Order: sequence, then structure tokens, then C-alpha cells
Amino acid sequence: MKKIVTLNPFAGSKKSTIMALAIILFVSAAVFMGCYKFRHIYQPTDGYTNSYFDVPIVCQRDDDPSLTDDMWANTLQNIGLFGVMIPDGWNVGDSIAYTIISKNSSLNNTGYLIHNLANSKTLKDSIPPLPGYHWWGAVTDRIAELTSLDSFYFTPRIITDGKVGTFFLRYAVGDKDYWDRNPADRYNYGGGLSDPISINITSGVGVPELLSSANISVYPNPSLGQLHIDLKGYKKEVIRMNIVDAAGKVVMSREILQPNNEINIASLAAGSYIVELRNGQYRHSTKILLK
Repeated sequence: MKKIVTLNPFAGSKKSTIMALAIILFVSAAVFMGCYKFRHIYQPTDGYTNSYFDVPIVCQRDDDPSLTDDMWANTLQNIGLFGVMIPDGWNVGDSIAYTIISKNSSLNNTGYLIHNLANSKTLKDSIPPLPGYHWWGAVTDRIAELTSLDSFYFTPRIITDGKVGTFFLRYAVGDKDYWDRNPADRYNYGGGLSDPISINITSGVGVPELLSSANISVYPNPSLGQLHIDLKGYKKEVIRMNIVDAAGKVVMSREILQPNNEINIASLAAGSYIVELRNGQYRHSTKILLK
């Protein structure tokens, strides 16, 4: 539970009011005390609408000189927290794989960062997003072993929508201990809250051409259960594939995120289907026969 401090500025003396303010500032800082900072955030400078981009991130211990190697060698096991401030309408791919490297190699460990509404709200309440933006927060799917920490790394995938322009993303790392959630180490020696980092998003140039018959191969047709979908000129666009039966019902759906794809459709009943590929307002349909 978060600690709640109530201050009535009209009660008590000026001295007591100043003391109360000092206590509030101390408690506020304590809530955010973590022990981490960003070593690298490799966010691209350019991207496309209705697409995605990957952001490799490497973090390490912060520069607090009071925390020695001996102190870090004490048992440290917490839930890890991550957040990214993104424009409204954007999203982040869930289940982000992470790896923690320890100075004691036997303590190296891995897991996944899973989207978490509570952490998203904590970030929103404590680090207000820019207008038109929101925090996407995640927590580790298990207790993370941080004893003798050297570094940790992960690569979130950011998914854009149809808006063009220059946007600013911000990243946060922290942990959860017995005091409270610590969404970002941003005070004292902390570097667990990045400055806003810009990215320029332009229209997905070539999407109409990409989804033209000349650039799409769907084969074999007829199919015995395996279907290949090849996209010539693919540029990391997010392509939604729907397979629709003769009654107009979507019987299979997935995202296509690479130029060459093999789809297992053996679970579908024999018959005619429409394979629909869509990106934003653009789409392409191919009729196939499954034997």
C-alpha cells in the first residue's frame, strides 16, 4: 500500500509546516529509490506508421558510492518493473524476454516482462505522461535474482498506429521491495528514468505497393495443410492476416512480421477460404482451396 501523507497548510506553525514539507519530499524520494540506471537505449530515430520498431535496452547498477560490492552480494530478490511512455494509440508487444547477468555467473537468470495495469497506473500517478501519451507498464513474471548484479537487458517491441510526426518516448526501470513499488530510480544517483527520446514517424511508404498482387505470393494453391505467404519489399510493417471461410467467419488470425511466412492450416476443414492481408486502410485478398 502507498503511504499517504496529509498536510493542512493552515494548521500549526510555519516551522512545523516546513518540517512536514520536508518529510513529504523525503517520503516521495524514498518511494522511487532504486539501484539501477540505463547503460544503453538503442531507440531508432525513424519509423513507419502501422508498423513496429525494436528498442534494445541494457541497464546496470547505479553510481551510488554507498552501495559497495559487498552490499550487492547480500541476497537481493525483487519483482522487476519496466515502463515506457508512448503516444496514445501505440502499444507494446507483451511478454518481453529479459536476461539478468550477475558477477556470480551461477546467479544469472531469465524471465519475461508481462504487461501490468497496476504498474502502468503507478507510473502514470508518479511520473505524469505528456498530454496525448500514456505509460505502458510491465512486471517480471517471477522473482528476479539481482544479487551481485552486473547488468540486465531486454528488447521491447513498440507498435505504432496511423499517426505521423515526431514523438517522444521515455523509459523507466525499477523494482518492488517490501516498502512499495519503485517504478523508476530517478533521484540521487539514479538513472532509471530516461529523458524523452524522439523518433520521427512517417507514412508507411510503399504499403499499397506491398499489398499489391505483384508483391504477394500465397502458395501452394490448392493446399494440403501448409500455406506460404511471401511479401516482396517487406519493411517491418505490421500485417494482419485473416483467413475467412465461405460463410464470412474469421477462422484464423495472426500478425505477419517477416517477409517469408509458413502457416499451418491443417486444422481447418477442407473447402474454400479467403486469405486477407491488411495494414491500416490497405488490404489484399487471395482465394485458396484447402484439400
